[in-house]
Amino acid sequence: MKTHIKPLWSYDVQKTEQWLTEQAKAGYHLQELHRFKRGFTFIKGEAKDVTYRIGYDKIQTTTLSQTLRKEGWEKVTQSGKWYVIANERPRAEVTASTSRDGIIKRNNYIMYTFIALLIYFTCAALVNVAVFSTDFFSDGEVKVVESPYWIITYIVAALATAFYIFMVYSVLKIMNTNKALSAENQASFTGHHSSLKKNLTKAEEKQLKREGLLIKRYKFGWMYSPDKLEQWLERMAAEGNRLHRVHKLGTIFYFQKGEPQKIKFSADYQNLSNDSYFEIHRQAGWMDEYRSGSALQKWTIWSKPYEEGETAPTMYSDKTHKLKHARKVAFSYTMLFLPLVLLYLFIVSMNIGYMLSIEEGSTVLNKNTIMFFLCIMMFGTFIARSWMYYFRLRRA
Repeated sequence: MKTHIKPLWSYDVQKTEQWLTEQAKAGYHLQELHRFKRGFTFIKGEAKDVTYRIGYDKIQTTTLSQTLRKEGWEKVTQSGKWYVIANERPRAEVTASTSRDGIIKRNNYIMYTFIALLIYFTCAALVNVAVFSTDFFSDGEVKVVESPYWIITYIVAALATAFYIFMVYSVLKIMNTNKALSAENQASFTGHHSSLKKNLTKAEEKQLKREGLLIKRYKFGWMYSPDKLEQWLERMAAEGNRLHRVHKLGTIFYFQKGEPQKIKFSADYQNLSNDSYFEIHRQAGWMDEYRSGSALQKWTIWSKPYEEGETAPTMYSDKTHKLKHARKVAFSYTMLFLPLVLLYLFIVSMNIGYMLSIEEGSTVLNKNTIMFFLCIMMFGTFIARSWMYYFRLRRA
C-alpha cells in the first residue's frame, strides 16, 4: 500500500485520470481518495488496464445509476463531493460515463474568485505606481526611508508576489481544463454541426477569398450592443452572405457568398454556462456559431434558419427573459468596468491636484492625465452602451 500526494490534481482531472490508469497498469489500484490531504492511496495487485473517471456532485448516492452499471462502471472511492469510478472494459466498448458539469462549475467558482482577487491586487498596485510616479517625476526631492523591519517587509512582498503568480497560474490552468472538459462533453454534437455547415481548410478559405466568395468583416465591441449584432447578421444572411465562422477573439466575422437565406441569430450571455445549456438549444434546432473563450465573458452566438413566410424563431418563449438578459449584461459590464473608471478618476484627480499646486505643470504628468482620461472615456462608453441596450429592449 502506498499514498501519493498531488496538491493540484483537481486542476487537471483528465491528466489525473490518465495517471490513475498508468498506476493500475503498474499493478497499483486506487483504494481511497483523500480530498483534504490531496492524496491517493493505492493497494498492490495484478496489473490491469483500467479506465478511471473522476466526478464531482453535490448529491451523492451509494450506488451508480443502472445505465453506468450496465456499461461496466463501478464506484471505487468517494470523499466529500468527489468520487472516482472505474471500468475494466476496453475503452472502445464504453459509450456512457459521468457528466463533467459538476467539475466545470466548481472550477468556474474558483477561477472567478481568483480573478476578483487579481483585479483587486492589480488595482492596488496601479494606485501605488501612480503615487510613486507622481512623486518621482516631480521637481521635489524624493526621500526613501527604509523600514526598521525590512526583513518582514521583504518576506511579505515575496509571499504576495508568489501568491499573485499562483493565482495567474490557477486561472490559466483552470481555463484550459474547462475548455478540454467542455470539448469532451460536446463531442457527440460535432456531427450535427458539421452536417449543417461544411468545414473548410485554410487553403480552401484562401482560394474563396481570392475568388471573392469569402469576405471578412470586423465588428468591435458588439457584446455591448448584441441586438445590433443580431440585426446585422440577419441582414447579411438576407443579402446572401452566410456566416461561415467567427474568429476566436470574436471581432472578425467570415461570410461565404451564396443564396439569400432567412436566418435568425441570437447572442446569448451566460455567467456560468454548462453543457446541458448547449444540449437543450441544439435539440431545439439552434446551432452555436461562436463561443467566447474568455473567463469573464461567456457569449454564444446561435443561429437557426427558417422558411419564407414562417414566423422568425425565438430562443426563449418568455418575453421577459430578453429584458432580464439585457439587465444581466448591463450589470455585468458595470461591475467589471466601474471600478476601473473610479480608479482612473482618482488617479486623474491626484494628478490635476498636484499640477495646480505647482507653478509649472509637468509634461509627463500631462501625458499621463490624457491617457487616464482616454481610459475613463473608453470604459465609460462600454458601460453606457450596455445600459443603452437594456433601455432599447425595455422601450420595445
